[in-house]
Amino acid sequence: MATSSSTFTRFLLGTCAFLLILIYNNAAFAVPAFSRQTGMECAACHVGSFGPQLTNFGRQFKLNGYVWGEVKSLTKGLSAMAYGGFEHTNTDLRKGIELTGNQERFGTNNDFTIDQASLFYAGKLTSNIGMMAQFTYSSPRESYSWDNLDLRFADNTTVSGKSLVYGVSVNNNPSVQDVWQSTPTWRFPYLASGLAPTPAASPYIENLAQKVLGTGAYALFNDWVYAELSGYSSLSDDFQRQVGIQDSEISDHLSGLAPYWRLAIQHEFGQNYASFGTYGLDANRFPGNDRTSGTDNMLDYALDATYQYHTDDGKHFVSVYGSLLRELQKLDATFAEGGSSNAQNHLTEARINASYYFNNEYGITLGRFMIDGSADSLLYSSPTNSKPDSAGWTIQLDFTPFGTAKSPLYPNFNQRFFIQYTAYDKFDGESHNYDGTGRNASDNDTLYIGDWIAF
Repeated sequence: MATSSSTFTRFLLGTCAFLLILIYNNAAFAVPAFSRQTGMECAACHVGSFGPQLTNFGRQFKLNGYVWGEVKSLTKGLSAMAYGGFEHTNTDLRKGIELTGNQERFGTNNDFTIDQASLFYAGKLTSNIGMMAQFTYSSPRESYSWDNLDLRFADNTTVSGKSLVYGVSVNNNPSVQDVWQSTPTWRFPYLASGLAPTPAASPYIENLAQKVLGTGAYALFNDWVYAELSGYSSLSDDFQRQVGIQDSEISDHLSGLAPYWRLAIQHEFGQNYASFGTYGLDANRFPGNDRTSGTDNMLDYALDATYQYHTDDGKHFVSVYGSLLRELQKLDATFAEGGSSNAQNHLTEARINASYYFNNEYGITLGRFMIDGSADSLLYSSPTNSKPDSAGWTIQLDFTPFGTAKSPLYPNFNQRFFIQYTAYDKFDGESHNYDGTGRNASDNDTLYIGDWIAF
């Protein structure tokens, strides 16, 4: 693992190189961040005046390539973000969990930390090309790395008198190009404690971020039908190391191209908006980058839906998001290498959440999450049932005072204060003694009180 000084040096060099590229390309890259570019307040694009929840205007802005608005200057295309705060788990973190590596410097509970800090370049590059690029420092891991990237070309035309928005996205995280808060990259909770334990099992599509690069084409026809087809492949180990991915040599690598699809029916009806769709990924992988026993096949496919309602005066905004994802695992390579007790497994993940915002400042969100799957004594550590099952609730209250045009800091600063609580009724297979050391699911319940700023 790289030392703190070497990772900091790599961060500075990477940031300087990134800025030099922008300057070298002169005016084509001299663009502001989204709010400064469009002249629109944060509340125009985002529910509750803060990302990532999108309004219909925000969805259209993204689908049209981030290019709406006026190019002004290079420096206004740069933005930064940071969040963190006070983090408390129901039971001492060291009960059944030995903190190692960078986390040894934290206390056993009740920690204050900056969980994440990011530098962005966001906005219009040409009349048809825009981007959102993120570079992130994680305090709990003491690491620097590239984060989400979405570079896209977009245009529009008419077909049989009906509107057609179409484009191409180059990105490094399956679903980062999506415009709904029901897919893995953008779903609730939109931020979380960097120290608290989290369930071990998750669908494969959620574990590829920043380790792959994909390209795909998309289209929205008549403001009703959205379709996308993309393909992803693993980035080289050397490239991953250069951008801060520390475990590149021992992490899963894709074999060939992994197709990703998205299809949705969506429309805005006056004060109401609704969508219903499907997305998925079909990936062949070398588990742990071991290529001696062939590949596993991981097929993820999901159904998702969105409903939003807002009053004409903008004082009330209700959103509901839901998704149901099924993963079929053909573990030929993992089984042959002794990594699983079954050659085939399945995993199911269900999520639903609803939020209410008043005056685009005060919000409350409640979410339910559940994951279950096949019992496998080699893949999962539960001492009694060897299952990956986890379930719980997350509730968040937040206050965003600077996200509208009436703010004296608009459009250069935004801030959200939040209180978040996550309660588990099942964790890694069990409700009680899930790891054999006496730790219960409820021991991982987490209170997270913090501040999220963007400028």
